[in-house]
Amino acid sequence: MSLDLRKIGVVAATEFSSSVRTKSFLISLLALPLIMGGSIALQAFAASRVDVKPRRFVVVDGSGKFAATIAKAVEGYNANVDATKAQRPRFVLEPTPDAPAGGEAARSLALSDRVRAGGLDAYVEIRPGATPDAAPKVEYHSNNPNDDLLRGWLTAVIDSDVRARRYKDAGIDQRVVEGLSRPVVAENLQLAERNDAGSAKKVDPVRTMFVPVILMFVIFMIVMTSGPQLLNSVIEEKMSRISEVLLGSVSPFTLMMGKLVGNVGVSMLLASLYLGAGYGVAAYHGYADVVSPGLLAALILFLFLAVLVFGSLYMAVGAACNDLKDAQSLMWPVMILSMLPMFVWTSVLKNPSSPLSVGMSLFPTASPFLMLMRMAMQPTPPAWEVALSVVLTTLTALACVWIGGRIFRTGLLMQGKTPTLAEMAKWAWRG
Repeated sequence: MSLDLRKIGVVAATEFSSSVRTKSFLISLLALPLIMGGSIALQAFAASRVDVKPRRFVVVDGSGKFAATIAKAVEGYNANVDATKAQRPRFVLEPTPDAPAGGEAARSLALSDRVRAGGLDAYVEIRPGATPDAAPKVEYHSNNPNDDLLRGWLTAVIDSDVRARRYKDAGIDQRVVEGLSRPVVAENLQLAERNDAGSAKKVDPVRTMFVPVILMFVIFMIVMTSGPQLLNSVIEEKMSRISEVLLGSVSPFTLMMGKLVGNVGVSMLLASLYLGAGYGVAAYHGYADVVSPGLLAALILFLFLAVLVFGSLYMAVGAACNDLKDAQSLMWPVMILSMLPMFVWTSVLKNPSSPLSVGMSLFPTASPFLMLMRMAMQPTPPAWEVALSVVLTTLTALACVWIGGRIFRTGLLMQGKTPTLAEMAKWAWRG
């Protein structure tokens, strides 16, 4: 596999120029900010559009102790909603129907039918405990089990009433107990630093959570847009026989390297635009120093390695296939490797020093994403882990380029039957 740097540069420049002029580049350019901005806007819109439809419910108090308390609590709750004009639904306590001839089971069935028909949102059955001191058994029935507003409020009201009764029976002043039960708040701080005279800064979730996740997703989105773009480009050139013309002037490996280098340039351009826009937003909100120069250098290095790894694999798959339909059946191993960080990033965020986090951040195809995220978090990984991840990922990138080049050379001119993964492995082994 000889390298002709001049021809690689010509192919890379052509690939870069043709890529940035396409509609797909504009789509990929807008994809990340649109997805992130859209999700934030959608969450804000959903939060501002609270369902304020009144919640209608019935209380069947078999203990005879809580119906009056709940009715009084409903009045207080509704008065507070009206006074504060809060975006919360009112509660409507419907009269409890008498038990029909069929007994409690028939009443429960009738109330369930009313909930199904939309006349009620829920009904609550309160049964006395097994002993006088035992807590009552509360059963909440609803057709929307994920709506915790009414259920949580009823639970708090009944729990408060039960505790008040217990304090009274024990001859204890409830106000004294509540005063003695004031919770202790533990302030979340970073470690003290010697140059700050022992002081410690308050933990900022923007720096400890949002920035690591955003940096990881920047690389992930760029890789996931650039890789398939290379695959499509190779397949289109193969189907239109353009690749045969190109191979008359350059070797297969030179063609592959030129396309790969051009794609690296496109990825770096995307990263520059994303980071530049992100820096502007961060500086506006007082977070201009949120990404250090060292972290920025790590992002560029890991992005470069990730594009080499996945770009060469996608190009190898594209060269072996005759159309996009064939590629879909062969690209699943590459997709699994690229999706590995998505399976574990939440665990890494919660505990970056766990064996799982360390192991996955050293796994070569996941390292560019997860090690970068760990470097943006506290505690930062030891220098030897960062160095090892760079070495392993670099070796993997070189191996992928070498393997991809052998598959690319063999598959680019082949027509007809699509090879299996086993046959592609033979191409990589034998050349």
